[in-house]
Amino acid sequence: MEEDGQVQGNLTWIDPVSGLAWQVESPGMMNWAEAVGYANSLILGGYHDWRLPEASELETLLDRDELLDAARYRPSMRKEVPFRDSLAYWSSTTFGENTNNAWIVMFDGGYVLSYNKRNRYHVRCCVMG
Repeated sequence: MEEDGQVQGNLTWIDPVSGLAWQVESPGMMNWAEAVGYANSLILGGYHDWRLPEASELETLLDRDELLDAARYRPSMRKEVPFRDSLAYWSSTTFGENTNNAWIVMFDGGYVLSYNKRNRYHVRCCVMG
């Protein structure tokens, strides 16, 4: 596999770091329940078992090495990720005992925060590639 991963038909990208296939185009913003439903019904790129990623899986898209660069103190998406942006994405990870909240990853700075599931954030699904 190439070091930068493989984009397959502009629909999916296989991450060489995690082995996950990622949806290249985000469907936009949804609340958490809508996002889970969307992911569970997605058929794309020959895959039928798409899901909302865990917070730790979204974090694999971050370039934490940028923290070592004094000019930029907040990480962003890794350079080889073909859908680089600075948006906030839902994870499937519920916030501990407070099941009304779930974790999001904000790619503008690499923040991982918990928000109410009624809020609307972007969605990007994954599947084992």
